[in-house]
Amino acid sequence: MSLLSGRGVPVLMYHWVNPDLGDRLRLYGVTPRAFARQVRGLRGAGYRSADFAELARHLSGEAPLPPKRIVITLDDGYRDNVEYAGPVLEEAGFTATIFLVTDRAGGVNEWDLKHGDPARPLLDWTEARKLDGGVFRFEPHSRTHPELTRVDPARAREEIAGAKKKMEDELGRPVSVFSYPHGEFHLGLETIVREAGYRAAVTDLQGLNRRGTDPFRIHRTMITSRDFLAPYAFKVLTGFGVMGLGREMARRALGRPAAWEQAGFA
Repeated sequence: MSLLSGRGVPVLMYHWVNPDLGDRLRLYGVTPRAFARQVRGLRGAGYRSADFAELARHLSGEAPLPPKRIVITLDDGYRDNVEYAGPVLEEAGFTATIFLVTDRAGGVNEWDLKHGDPARPLLDWTEARKLDGGVFRFEPHSRTHPELTRVDPARAREEIAGAKKKMEDELGRPVSVFSYPHGEFHLGLETIVREAGYRAAVTDLQGLNRRGTDPFRIHRTMITSRDFLAPYAFKVLTGFGVMGLGREMARRALGRPAAWEQAGFA
C-alpha cells in the first residue's frame, strides 16, 4: 500500500503546552495559543476525537471509525496539560490520553534536565485519579523514561511491566496502552510489552493508522512549536512530517529495513 493511500486515523503526540517553551527543548512544546488554534481548527473542519478502544476496533475491522476521527495524546504527564490543554479540549468536546511516567508522578522531567532547560512539574497521583475518565485518560509511559533500546531485558521488563502495575494500583483499573519513551523500540521490547499484558503500544513510526495496522505499532506524529498552519495540516492529513515522509520514501526505495525490525538486546 502507498504511504499516502486510503483513509486512516492520525494519532497526534504533544508534550508540554505552555507559554514558556524553554530554550534547547522548545521544539517539543506548543504554546496555549497554538494548541487552541489547532484544536479549534480541527473541530471547525469536522474532526472529532477517538480514544484507543475505538481505534483498536477500527484497526481490527470490528467497528470502523467514520471519517475525520483523530486521537490526541500528551506524553510525560505535565501539569500544564491540565491548565492549558484541558479547557480547550473540553470546549471542543474532545478527549485525550496522557501517557504518564509512573515513578516520576508528582516530580519533574528529570530525564530532560541534562539539556539545561528549567524542570517542568508533572501531575501527581491524586490529580491523575481525579482527572482520569473525564477529558483525560491515563496510560503508562514507563517508570522513569529511559531509552529502552539501550537497556538490558531485565531493566526493560521493570520499566514496562512495572509501570503497568504501578498505574493499575494507583488508578484502580486496568491499563492497556504503552507509550515507548522517545518513541523508539525494537522487536525484543515489543515482545516484553505483549507479555506484560498490554493490548497496544504507540511508537515513533509516522503515518496514518488503518485497518490491519498492528496495534503494537501504532503510528504517531509529533506536533512541535514549528507546526504552523501548513505543516500542521499536512501532519493531520498524512500522519507524516514532510521530512519524515521523505526519509520513509527513501528507505523503502532503497529496500532498507526499518530500525524497529532489529531483534534488539545484543
